[in-house]
Amino acid sequence: MSTETTRVTPIHIPYPASGDRHLRLSVGACRLRVRPGDEDAWVTGTYTDPTGALPAQITQEGGTARISQEYRWPEVWGTITSPPRFDLALGKVGPYMLTIEAGASETDLDLGGLPISRLEVKQGAGKYRIDFSAPNPQVMSLFDLDAGAGDIELSHLVNANFAEMSIDGGAAAYRLDFSGTPQRDAYVKISTGVSSVEIRVPASTAAKISTESVLGSIEIGDGFMKKEGAFWTEAALAGKRPVLTIRTSVALGSLRLQVT
Repeated sequence: MSTETTRVTPIHIPYPASGDRHLRLSVGACRLRVRPGDEDAWVTGTYTDPTGALPAQITQEGGTARISQEYRWPEVWGTITSPPRFDLALGKVGPYMLTIEAGASETDLDLGGLPISRLEVKQGAGKYRIDFSAPNPQVMSLFDLDAGAGDIELSHLVNANFAEMSIDGGAAAYRLDFSGTPQRDAYVKISTGVSSVEIRVPASTAAKISTESVLGSIEIGDGFMKKEGAFWTEAALAGKRPVLTIRTSVALGSLRLQVT
């Protein structure tokens, strides 16, 4: 007989008056779904806990808000048949820093149009999808992704409007789509271990990609020209700006470059 008691917790966090805003999502094994919101609140949504023993914790102090889970292991042990689920909508009223720390989770994020000034993602094992479906109206100083094992798909990355992006990962499969509307020169550094990395860049984007592989393989698709030790798109060769510069280091995996 199941002893689970599903609890649905509403989540509502108002925008802080402070100009320095920082939203932290720190979750363990769960399903995390994030979408752009259309309300004046900073965060709205629900948390569904099938066990009734992994309650959500929400704290807000000054310009910082944190959403996490409380683990009551004696109550949880042996009772979990389906993971908890966060369904969140994030606000657009003003810029903020976003930090996401997720364990063995299934994460689906659409951050399109959100005014994120800095994005830090720390991910354990699991499936991870991040889409920037619309341009970020705010300059993102840094997009930092630290990933463990899993399957990671990042879409419309240029729409993130970052100045710098860093990916540091272990044994994972990465599919990186750098489509979107370029607003500034951007620099990307990718460093992975036993991983497969696929990089897709639109033909209309000026991109320069340098590669380094210790014991891995590199596949270069049509649409690139070797120049100054890097692979350039035709748009980059023609002097088009802004320029996307990508430096990759794949230690023991495979790297594939593709023009779309």
